[in-house]
Amino acid sequence: MLMRFKCPQYPSATWLLPALMLCIFPGCSRSVPALKSDKFFSTWLKGHGETNIVMDANGVGIEGNATRLRSSLYGSKRHTNSSFTAELEFRVRMPDGREIVEFVAGSGDSLERAENDAKVNFMFSTFHVVYRSFLNPNDPHQTEEKIMINGQPRVLVLGDTLARSQSTNGSPDMFLLRERFREILAPLPLSAQTHWIKIVYANRHSNVMLCAVTLDNSDSPNLTDAVKSLAWPKTEEFYMVKQFIVVK
Repeated sequence: MLMRFKCPQYPSATWLLPALMLCIFPGCSRSVPALKSDKFFSTWLKGHGETNIVMDANGVGIEGNATRLRSSLYGSKRHTNSSFTAELEFRVRMPDGREIVEFVAGSGDSLERAENDAKVNFMFSTFHVVYRSFLNPNDPHQTEEKIMINGQPRVLVLGDTLARSQSTNGSPDMFLLRERFREILAPLPLSAQTHWIKIVYANRHSNVMLCAVTLDNSDSPNLTDAVKSLAWPKTEEFYMVKQFIVVK
């Protein structure tokens, strides 16, 4: 089954270069400030019809489900043109106790709007995958598909592809590359546990500006090389692509 491709429409994305600088060196070795649950997750869950929402020391979740969600402002900067960039840290505590950790950047003409932009980024590219995978297996906004990985039947939750360009609302069509993502995953020697993959790719003046792939929060040089070698669109305009995937 082909997954849908979604490219949200945004105003002029001149924020992309400074925002991208916040995420060029992602990783899990940073010093992490104390996290606090916020209303973003509870509001989003209510909007999806959830009523038994709980908040505890581990974050926001649904009663009877061990998954917890939390976020915090990791860092921010005000630029000389009075625009702001903000980097938020999102953490998803899965039922088995492991955590998905993601740092997401956003930009706006105020700190609040920059934070909201980062939340939109997370929502479009990651949140529906997490929600379908760990909270609501019947969520109609996201689909699953059966796939063979390393000769074993698995379930793939391939999120919407978030693509943003620098000066226009348009961005390259990534639909064909999504099939290549599946091909790259097929030979991976994954354990029986649930795994998650994050792809971030940026191109400017037809040159690769950034290509980073993480597997279970850790950098994956092999996956990064495979993704970098794909036939990405060559454009003079800067664009950035983000893809989040869960394998069950």
